[in-house]
Amino acid sequence: MMMSIGNIGSGPSYYSQGLRARFNIDAYRVQQAKAEVNKPFADISYTVDEKKYRDRAAARVRAGGLLTSVPAGWPTKLQGPLVWTVDDFEKEENYVYHLTPADKMEVLEALAIFKSYGLDSHKVNKDLFPLPNLGPILSGIRDDLYFGKGFSIIRGLNPDDYAITDLTTIYLGITSYIGQQRGKQDQRGSMLIHVIKRGDETTGFDDQYGEDKPFHTDCVTDTLCLFTQGLAASGGQSCIASAYTIYNEIARTRPDLIHTLAAPDWPFDTLGRDPAYYKRALMYWHDGRLITSFSRRLLVGSEPFSPRTPGIPGLTEAQAEALDAVHFIAKQHEIKPRMVRGDLRFINNMALLHRREAFENDKSSGEARHLVRMWLHNDEGACWSLPAPLRLAWARVFEDEGNKERGEHWDLKPVRDPVTGHILRVGGSCD
Repeated sequence: MMMSIGNIGSGPSYYSQGLRARFNIDAYRVQQAKAEVNKPFADISYTVDEKKYRDRAAARVRAGGLLTSVPAGWPTKLQGPLVWTVDDFEKEENYVYHLTPADKMEVLEALAIFKSYGLDSHKVNKDLFPLPNLGPILSGIRDDLYFGKGFSIIRGLNPDDYAITDLTTIYLGITSYIGQQRGKQDQRGSMLIHVIKRGDETTGFDDQYGEDKPFHTDCVTDTLCLFTQGLAASGGQSCIASAYTIYNEIARTRPDLIHTLAAPDWPFDTLGRDPAYYKRALMYWHDGRLITSFSRRLLVGSEPFSPRTPGIPGLTEAQAEALDAVHFIAKQHEIKPRMVRGDLRFINNMALLHRREAFENDKSSGEARHLVRMWLHNDEGACWSLPAPLRLAWARVFEDEGNKERGEHWDLKPVRDPVTGHILRVGGSCD
């Protein structure tokens, strides 16, 4: 499996009993060695520090002894539609599909058909939400996500036109044509995550929005879907970059970092669960495709809201450099698609990285950035073949059989404390 499971933690189980048995997880459990506890780790945090990155890279190059070719069996240069830069998408028509009046009428007809069944919104699927004309277009968008450029935006829905239950049915109905399975996004079993600023709490929460977020993928899903329910007064742009383009740049200039990214020794924090951490690679060359999967938060922590669990391994100097290199190369080639309320944004989470720019909401007008996040899995042959460590990760999110601790929670609106009214759940990148 090329994955190791860390020392036993005291929190709730990270894997269900069903997954433990199915993937023989306990056989991979390793005890945390004293040498690992005591050895020095790199000084790296969630906030990206360019000077620290440049200094670290220069020091490692001066020290010498770096590998000069990519791992055996890995390509020296990737080709195909996933190799792109900002210059390839000067016009948004290249990746935006605008719903026509006929499309919107068909969506309303599908909504009426689904409502006639008397089911809850989250029960919708493409069989219960028929789109005879729009459906084939959505299938084409799905194919472009998995086998083309890897991202697309469907534009034209107006959130103000629908009651929240109808709006939820509509965007879940449309997304079911991309991927029918929806994943659990945290230990609680939240199926819809509301990515929204907790501005009604302590001022400390404002700090996490005053800076850009680093590039990452969500852990884990094959397609990340974001429904734009509200926009910030300023900033908050979602940026995307191709991992294939990033790979080519690293393979050309610092192939030793491909070895680092591909090594199965990156320590992922499980945030207080049992086991306390597990190890796997960030990049895989599998079945003729590059697959990238990592969350910076799970690798270095995110102060003050998600500090790294004490006692678990940190990153080496090589890992710290590689993680920052991915971010800065991604920034060189990123695109910043325009955001419009009602957008459905789809991203191939195996091949593309994303980040969010700093933003400010307008408290006086109530104008606020609010995205609804979904993790989608296409189980009808579109999802790529996955290496064993990612098959386990996908199973935990999309199957998770036998896990009585994690139910399913479909929060159509952000969850608030019944006493204080404070928002309790906001989007984090992978729990």
